[in-house]
Amino acid sequence: MSFKGDLEDLPIVDVIQLMHNTKTSGILYVKGRKGESELVFKGGYIVGASHLNGSIRIGEILIAHEFLTEEDLEKALAAQRQQGDSRKPLIVTLIEMGLVDEQDAYMGLRALIELVLIDVLTWISGSFALEPSREVANDTFAYYPQEIEREINVDVQSILMDALRVFDEKLRDGEIVLEEEIEDELEVVEEEGPDITADLLGLDDLDSLDKKIKGVHAALNDSVAGAQKATEGTATAIPVGQKKKAPPAPAADTKPKEPKEPKEPSIVRKLNEFIATLPEYKSTPEIATAVLKFVAIMFERTLTLVFHNGELIAEKSVGIKVPKDQGASGPLGFRLQLDDTSMIGRAVKMGNLQYGIADENLEKSLYSRFDPPASKSMLLLPVKRHGKTVFMIYADFGEKQPIDVQIELFEMLADQASLALECGF
Repeated sequence: MSFKGDLEDLPIVDVIQLMHNTKTSGILYVKGRKGESELVFKGGYIVGASHLNGSIRIGEILIAHEFLTEEDLEKALAAQRQQGDSRKPLIVTLIEMGLVDEQDAYMGLRALIELVLIDVLTWISGSFALEPSREVANDTFAYYPQEIEREINVDVQSILMDALRVFDEKLRDGEIVLEEEIEDELEVVEEEGPDITADLLGLDDLDSLDKKIKGVHAALNDSVAGAQKATEGTATAIPVGQKKKAPPAPAADTKPKEPKEPKEPSIVRKLNEFIATLPEYKSTPEIATAVLKFVAIMFERTLTLVFHNGELIAEKSVGIKVPKDQGASGPLGFRLQLDDTSMIGRAVKMGNLQYGIADENLEKSLYSRFDPPASKSMLLLPVKRHGKTVFMIYADFGEKQPIDVQIELFEMLADQASLALECGF
């Protein structure tokens, strides 16, 4: 399941939190004018990173802080080359060869991830793409298998909070500049700045980190279960970018700029918030109604179809029985017989999302019950329990024209709702 978008529409913080909340594994590529950075996730945790086209790598960070020597790094890289496709991540190789301490490796990885996050937070425009469960990545993390016997990972919420705090401090102090401000609002130093180096990025501050770290992964612990967890290390202080000049005082007759209106929260942020509420629901009907309302954020009309005894029963709806702004209405009550060869039949049987043009069977079975939409583009979103469809959400655009829909987000929605059905009660 690929997932792509623009940073202008979907803030990167929301995307990262979504990957954590949905326990996604894969590589998140973030592209901007400066280049491309990467974050590697496994089960919702960050296990690797690449800073701006690989300009700063984990080996360089470890060497800069005397956690590792250049000779030992070459030994580890040579060992990786000999292992070929079966090679493990560089950090894991270094630890297993006894070339770096686990605590130092964790702090080095955390510093690299924080560098990537703080830099990406300054990007107003750009794009991102998630490539799920990719096995081979670039040399920074070298190898990303489905199962790693031993790994170092970083808690997403913890490092996001640290990175956002440092970002806010640097932005306030003028040590970093948002791309939008560079283009539209501020006079920026015109001469070329120095090349980005570990020193310029503040990597020398890494030595001030508390040596006590959080337990990173069960596979890293050699101690028996029940051992005390280490405490979380502090964030690395990282100055990024050039200081901006103070903007010139406005002329007396200059009309002050009107403040920008706050943006509507992105659909990704809304999905994050929705996922966080799922444990609060105590029954299947409650979850079905919640999913129905969430889908109605993007679609004009939504309908819950409950699977029972080989047929679908029409339950609550939004925008069909009553106007959309009145919320969910009572059950519609009609029943649909299933045909395994139809779109709706396949969606129930296979449990897979369907998005496209309504087929003839769907037109006859549904649009004879209520007014057909202006466009035949529609969504069928099955939600399963123990692998079998329990209910399905039908959605269309009503009298409006279709808009671009991030289908991957609705797949995540269905997965999380299914998980809540299986684990919640």
